[in-house]
Amino acid sequence: MSAFLCTLVAEGKLERNPCNGLKKLSIVTRRPRASSPLEVERIRLELPTLRDVVLVGAMAYAGLRPGEALALSVDSITDNVIVVDRNWTYGELKLTKTERRRTVEIVPGLRDDLRLYLPWKAQPDEIACPNEGGGYLDLHNWRRRVFYPACQRAGVRVTPYELRHTYCSLLAHAGRSPVYLPAAMGPALTETPRRTSPLHAHPPLSPTEP
Repeated sequence: MSAFLCTLVAEGKLERNPCNGLKKLSIVTRRPRASSPLEVERIRLELPTLRDVVLVGAMAYAGLRPGEALALSVDSITDNVIVVDRNWTYGELKLTKTERRRTVEIVPGLRDDLRLYLPWKAQPDEIACPNEGGGYLDLHNWRRRVFYPACQRAGVRVTPYELRHTYCSLLAHAGRSPVYLPAAMGPALTETPRRTSPLHAHPPLSPTEP
């Protein structure tokens, strides 16, 4: 607003900028925090269906963004890795945020859930975590009706997006290299290491080596 008013002053359409002398309000943002596996499991215990358990697991234990988890198809999941190459956001199927395909290793707990869940899927190209009609879930409705009520019952404050920091933290504490972390997570190289949580919050990770 101040820059706009300065332009009006420069063009002679305004005598003075009324914003001059006003201090900007400080904005306090909540730093993303990696939930511990215990907190994630408390949330998953409160979820109503196995589909929801798998969806939260894909974000917390495979590092997927919410849109990437919603876009997962059955044929993108193997016994050891998940291929991440698309994103469902604002009602449209797109490429991932970085527009690059990546593969992420599946930790044992999530692998067990997938083995229970995926045999019910008939076609390889089916959506892994669909809505009741077989289409893509609406993230806004799912958060409001399923995820946040489960978080409230579990006593955990976290957003679906923040769940992926748990996976990053587990990889870091398992000794994965700084080069491996962004390759698994998808962001820029310098973004990932800052989002790990204290070591004491997590048990050792024991995934299959890719």
